[in-house]
Amino acid sequence: MIQKRKQMRTCESGQVMAFLALTFVVLLGFAALAIDGGMLLSDRRHAQNAADASSLAGGSGAAYYMRSNNINYNGFLCGTPKTDLIASAAEHAAIIQAGLNDYTIDGDISDHHGVAVRCEITDLGSYEDKHLDVITNITRDTNTSFAHLVYDGPLRNQVEAVARVYPPAPLAFGKAIIALNDAACSGNKYGVIFSGSSNTTVTGGGVWSNGCLTGNGTSFSVTVNNGGVGYAGSSTGTLTNISPAPEHIPSQLPDYSTAVNEPTCAGLPNRTVPNHGDATLQPGIYNKIKWTGGALTLDPGLYCITGSQGVAISGGSLSGNGVTLFLQTGGVTINGNVTPVDLRAPVESPDPAPAVPGILMYLAHGNTSTISVTGNSTSFYLGTVYAPDGDLYFSGSSGTNPTFNTQLIGNNVEVSGGATIDINFNDEENYEKPPYMDLLK
Repeated sequence: MIQKRKQMRTCESGQVMAFLALTFVVLLGFAALAIDGGMLLSDRRHAQNAADASSLAGGSGAAYYMRSNNINYNGFLCGTPKTDLIASAAEHAAIIQAGLNDYTIDGDISDHHGVAVRCEITDLGSYEDKHLDVITNITRDTNTSFAHLVYDGPLRNQVEAVARVYPPAPLAFGKAIIALNDAACSGNKYGVIFSGSSNTTVTGGGVWSNGCLTGNGTSFSVTVNNGGVGYAGSSTGTLTNISPAPEHIPSQLPDYSTAVNEPTCAGLPNRTVPNHGDATLQPGIYNKIKWTGGALTLDPGLYCITGSQGVAISGGSLSGNGVTLFLQTGGVTINGNVTPVDLRAPVESPDPAPAVPGILMYLAHGNTSTISVTGNSTSFYLGTVYAPDGDLYFSGSSGTNPTFNTQLIGNNVEVSGGATIDINFNDEENYEKPPYMDLLK
């Protein structure tokens, strides 16, 4: 019995060493996974951050070049010398930024380590989507502590970032009358509405509704020069009075194309309007601007209206060069008894801040009031009238010929009256959106 036990111990000798060797291999694998895997993930994050920064820098370089050389949406055409120079500026900026993060890249991404700039224009019916994509690829190999003992190949990360940059563009891509409401037609109150007996001529931009287009009645006529008439939703009423014939294009305008940052009223002084006589107002914060007679002059700057009565001008005369009326609450009413009217938005240079270049009237987001303007032969308006959640009513006193050198953007927009109405849009005189950039990947 004793001899048998000695034989068993002899047969089992050395098993612990084999077990320890196996365990050591397993532990080494875990160590390699923990240490080298952590280094691999860390290097990937670093490479991705560098690629993101490189693409964004390229997009910024393209945007800066377009702004500096006055290249906007209308002049942005792929394959032209202008866009080639924009692409070169983007590529140069992306390469420099990658170098600041210790990556040397070039203009060739076939090896997954470089930058490429692609120009694309896609016709979406309601607008042309024009943009540059700045694509950065970075490849990084991770130096290993243990993995090379069991794996001969490199531990490699390949990452990609894509920044898309859009050229400066007029709001709504240069359309003159735009309704943002996408609701279906109902009771002649949604979308773009033409009514009354006015003869309206729109020059320099088209007419667009994200929802309904309505011809209310048969006495009006609309002629659009250098632009079309379109709607993304439904239509109702008489449209045969509109030339060119309206088109149904089921493609709404993107939100970014009609977005305008609100001006800031902080720091402006509180002011009031005199009760009578001629008056000259200074920029500032007003509870209301109400005027019934005499000559009212607005000095250049931003006018912030905080009360529910808004702006109501019913008599006398009105003038202001370089002004933005920003209504946090309340709306705007200017009737046909005001004569003459000469209101002009600020120009971009010199910087009119906190007034907004090209914006004449602005209903704050969430303000569902209305802007109602009745023009006459002595009326002159210049600049964008913007009410993203409010309604616009523009008309002319019977037998007159008011001039609106404006862009009308509202939740709903109605043009009516018995006048001959000229709406002339020039994108250089209205608000222009700066270049817009988005990191897609």
